Amino acid sequence: MKRIFTLMALVLMVSASTINAQRYLEEVFDNVVVDNARSYGSNATVLFVPITGEIVNQPLIMDVYEPEGDTEEARPLILYFHTGNFIPTPDNGSPSGSRTDSTAVEICKRFARMGYVVASCDYRLGWNPIAETQDERVNTLINAAYRGVQDARTAVRWFRRNAAEDGNEFNIDPERIAMFGQGTGGYITLAAATLDEYQEVLIPKFFTTVDDVPVPMVIEQINGDIFGTSVGVFGTDTLCYPNHVGYSSDFSFQMNMGGAMGDISWLEQGDMPMVSFQAPTDPFAPYTTGVLTVPVVNLPVVEVSGANDVHTLVTDSMNNQIFVDAAFEDVWTTRADAINGGREGLFPIIRPAGLEADSSPWDYWADTNPNHLAGLQTNPDMSIEKAHAFIDTIQGYTAPRLACALNLPGSACEQGGGPANDMCADATDINAQFGQTLGETQSSGPYSNVGATAENITTGYECFDDNNVGLGGAPSLENTVWFSFTGDGQGYSIETTDCDGTAAFFEGDTQMAVYSGDCDNLVPVACSEDIDLPGGNYYSYVFFETTADTEYYILVDGYDYSAFNDGEPATGDFCIDVLQTTSNVDEQELIGLNAYPNPAQDQLTLTADEKIDFITVYNVVGEMVLNEQVNSNRTTLDVAALQAGIYIVEAQAGAITSSTRFVKK
Repeated sequence: MKRIFTLMALVLMVSASTINAQRYLEEVFDNVVVDNARSYGSNATVLFVPITGEIVNQPLIMDVYEPEGDTEEARPLILYFHTGNFIPTPDNGSPSGSRTDSTAVEICKRFARMGYVVASCDYRLGWNPIAETQDERVNTLINAAYRGVQDARTAVRWFRRNAAEDGNEFNIDPERIAMFGQGTGGYITLAAATLDEYQEVLIPKFFTTVDDVPVPMVIEQINGDIFGTSVGVFGTDTLCYPNHVGYSSDFSFQMNMGGAMGDISWLEQGDMPMVSFQAPTDPFAPYTTGVLTVPVVNLPVVEVSGANDVHTLVTDSMNNQIFVDAAFEDVWTTRADAINGGREGLFPIIRPAGLEADSSPWDYWADTNPNHLAGLQTNPDMSIEKAHAFIDTIQGYTAPRLACALNLPGSACEQGGGPANDMCADATDINAQFGQTLGETQSSGPYSNVGATAENITTGYECFDDNNVGLGGAPSLENTVWFSFTGDGQGYSIETTDCDGTAAFFEGDTQMAVYSGDCDNLVPVACSEDIDLPGGNYYSYVFFETTADTEYYILVDGYDYSAFNDGEPATGDFCIDVLQTTSNVDEQELIGLNAYPNPAQDQLTLTADEKIDFITVYNVVGEMVLNEQVNSNRTTLDVAALQAGIYIVEAQAGAITSSTRFVKK
């Protein structure tokens, strides 16, 4: 066996010697330095409830790996999430399950030596894998996964906050962040990469039944939002403490080793590029779509989708098209392409006869590990040589794709600017996807959305007459273009990048207001690339538009239309691609709804900036328990008869419905 691994290593050495060492594609540093046991936040854990009888606050810890002697001041960041079945080791029956696992440390060191900053992160644990009913196992598992997603996104925000407020002590580039997930960490990072809104968790398999009424297993008011930025309250306990609110949780690439996706419906066109490694014979996580089985106790839990089905949809959605276009020719790509059925980004780990259950051959541990013998049940020929050979494959296949997705110097996709999937790069592919021809305008049809509202705007190609905003031609590089989609019509404006002028807002063709000032409510993300194409200059812009009630990512395509009008002055329309929309509605802020005292015992007073027409109160299972007509901006409800618990109160003011939560003592 050692001769085989030695031969593999020799082949890899010969291959590596044919090219010059290059940062982000190969290891160019000799050593790493590790900042151990750093806190990236704290949050509520259920892990100790059997002991303490209550939910307690737990620090969230990470180890941060950096290349020793590196002078680069803006380095891409990888967040690594370990395996472990959401149960602490050794109680999980596995030799793995912490941020200091041998495999986790090895991979973190390797990518740090390639020039990355890598953080190996702990996350909250705790669920009941041996519950008597499958429904209870599903309930506790989806809640554990939900907490893991909150923690993963909290780690992203910690680094962005550190970069903005604390001197960027790890010298990261806050716009180039990736996540790696091993085993259970793969479930977490796949969900973090695809879950855009709480409603995506509200699917039948994640409901339970209480008194013949279907109830969500995850309730946002109890568990906090999917980003971990809102308080979750359960009786007198807190289930979520917000961390680093106000910073983005976004990242740009995900790598999965042996994990699966909680539900395939979470994956959509436009999601980030992904890479997966999984054994088709994995006995616990299905390679296609099937029921997840708990290791050790072998109890069925819930249907999930493995790497094969995930990457089938990734391929159909063209989310990895950037990798296809890069046409990688390395030995790892050649091997993967021979066995992945055309699913770019998927590397099936084929295990030989007799080792079908060896689903994590990259794992290794010391023989003093308390679960050493249990680990050998599925990985009987475990050794450091074997594990490192598989980690070679993981590193070799992932590295060029990671560098490509993050648009790093020297990558096959390098174009300057930020990550390649941030909608700045390769906008011509986007145009082709929506059937748009350069210079062609489209004021009607399936991809036009004139008069769009926040409720009906969808991914597509939008075109607008430039005369509506008085632009007099396509936007130039010194102009910044914002679009704001509101609930009562469509507004858009033109503003210079230094925000020293005025901007006209429009609803349809009618100018509604003129804005002048310091752009407090208009926050652009700098991203522009001047790309020369036949027929004239083509400009791409990306802007992050945020208002009190909406949040959108928008690509604006500006053209030199004179090239398409025989040299005559440009009088045509200009177009935008709406690639991704993320609702970020803070309903309470819309009318300034407040409820006090909270918790309430006999009476609850509600106030609002606007006149409230109706008040409706619901319990946590969605049943209406109170309904009153108000016709005032202040009212007091009698809640003495309500049972103790959490309630949602909705206030309707004209066409606006706002909500808040209160606790009945």
